[in-house]
Amino acid sequence: MNPDGTSSVSQVAADVAAGRRPDLADPGLYDAIMGKSEAQMMQEELAVAEDASRSVEDRCTALDNFEMLIEQVDNACNMAPMGMWPAMRALLDAQEPEIQSATAWVIGTAIQNNDKAQAAALSHDVLAPLLLLLSSSNSGVQNKSAYALSSLLKHYPAAVLQFATAGGWASLQRALESDNLVLRRKVVFLLTQLVRQTREAHEAPAVPATSVPTSAPREEVPATQQEGVRHPDVAQALADTGLLDVVLDSLLPGPTGPHAYCAGVPVREDEDYAQKATELIMAVLEADPLPTVLPNMKLAKLLQDLEAPANAPRARALDVDETPLIRYLTL
Repeated sequence: MNPDGTSSVSQVAADVAAGRRPDLADPGLYDAIMGKSEAQMMQEELAVAEDASRSVEDRCTALDNFEMLIEQVDNACNMAPMGMWPAMRALLDAQEPEIQSATAWVIGTAIQNNDKAQAAALSHDVLAPLLLLLSSSNSGVQNKSAYALSSLLKHYPAAVLQFATAGGWASLQRALESDNLVLRRKVVFLLTQLVRQTREAHEAPAVPATSVPTSAPREEVPATQQEGVRHPDVAQALADTGLLDVVLDSLLPGPTGPHAYCAGVPVREDEDYAQKATELIMAVLEADPLPTVLPNMKLAKLLQDLEAPANAPRARALDVDETPLIRYLTL
């Protein structure tokens, strides 16, 4: 006991150990005073999400809370050492579309612009279930899966290669024939990004190897580049798989079929989709090298369509630059 009547820390500790202060023995007291760590909160929210005995609403709320926590890059990176990726992978197989959608959203957020989390996600086989969910009958699941795929494939050659091997191009073609216009917009935007990042990767100078010892700090190689995989030629893949024809058919007046219409309406009439799809065509025509074979007749028709009518050309309405198309057709 201190002179002022208060107990010393050591005395209080002894009282707690002896059971004389049950009011201080509650393990939740520290959390109430100091607050839980974010790691603890992540563990608790994930435990609720995994608990099949809880309501779907509770589990989705837990995933939403988890998603907010892993918006912090450090928390997203900690998912691997905390052993959380197997649970994320398992939740993609849930029967409830609400949980599938929420899980894909969490994954997309965790790996967005985060090379370490991208590598961890790919190593835990999230690609295959995300491709499967892209063909879900639920539009929300489709959209969130597209978001997660975009985050996974961004500047990650090994992921793009695995995506191609797993039938990813066919999955995207099916998406471009769905009645989900939001999904179609996401897919053509994703393809544009993949074409452009291929060119960027091929133009980037190689980092020379050196055997000369140096004390200068070296820039860390991103986890998404450590496999040494050359970025697949996405523009060539689009030509080879027929995806380029599918996109062109959706832009041209006249063609019929599932890729030209969305819910019974010509998809070219949606300006957002038409702009993104036209930008994809221009990105392909700026690829270096160009695909070995291109659908020249369809490209010529596209240029005619973009330049009509003369007083208000469609290209201006869509705010796209058709210069790559003009340059290609005049070669």
